Amino acid sequence: MNSVALRPRVGVPLAMLLVTGVTYGLTYALAGVSVRGGIPFLAYVFWLGLFAGVTMFVLSLLFRRPPKVTFAHLRCYAVTGATGFAIPYAVVAVVVGHGVPSGIMSMVIALAPMMTYLGAVVFRMERAWWVKYLGLVIGMAGIVLIVAPESSLPSRDLVPWILLSMIVPFCYATTTIAAIVMRPPAMDSLSFSAGYFLAPLPIVLGAMFLADEFWVFGSSFGEAEWALVLSGLVQALGIYLFLELVMLMGPVFFTTVNFITPLTGILFGMAFFDERLSFWVLIALVPLFLGLFFVILPRGEPKQQ
Repeated sequence: MNSVALRPRVGVPLAMLLVTGVTYGLTYALAGVSVRGGIPFLAYVFWLGLFAGVTMFVLSLLFRRPPKVTFAHLRCYAVTGATGFAIPYAVVAVVVGHGVPSGIMSMVIALAPMMTYLGAVVFRMERAWWVKYLGLVIGMAGIVLIVAPESSLPSRDLVPWILLSMIVPFCYATTTIAAIVMRPPAMDSLSFSAGYFLAPLPIVLGAMFLADEFWVFGSSFGEAEWALVLSGLVQALGIYLFLELVMLMGPVFFTTVNFITPLTGILFGMAFFDERLSFWVLIALVPLFLGLFFVILPRGEPKQQ
């Protein structure tokens, strides 16, 4: 009876996890469509955040849960929004805009839980354990398999951009730690999502002007514009599900999304850009997934005698 009663509770989070993994994988392909279609890098980030933020803000008003604007809330929005959205998506736009396959971009993200563990140890949120350090080393070996062999990439010119992309999982790890440390109690996921996207936009707007990348929508919509609009909606859904899953099931459960995102990212890259990844890149999934497995292993406590 108990196991039957629990199935719906487990089934819904699993479905949410699957949708989140698909949305994350789709995001990198959509970014490629937008920036390769002519939308400037910072303009892409600004409009993506504006669409996602306004969507979540309107929903928060409809459900009568508007974002709170205390100092603690604003600080949390600013830090998590900058590290989880503004900075990493500027890097994503630059990297995929310079030809890095979106499938590889989605694989690099699998390093985020490993970097999160290091941050958790530094901030004394977790104890050091050699098994998880081993997971980090194995995961990094996956990146070596992507960049080191001569035949792994379409061009060796992509290596610096792939190395630059490692800023993204570092930023995601920072966001996870910041959300745990700084998130005020009882913050609703809808209001958090709205503040998360909207808070960094003034800085992104200023950077867009300084970099001479100002861009607005014209009278006609092409593939790049539609991909940008869809990116905003997909990101809004993905962040909301992330916050809900962490609240409902905990961060370890959510970490398993990193088994889904690389696979969906590869499939979307094949569908959108006819990407054909090399043997070395595909085999790199093995150490990446193995490293992720070691990092999410629970540490058993010694039994009391």
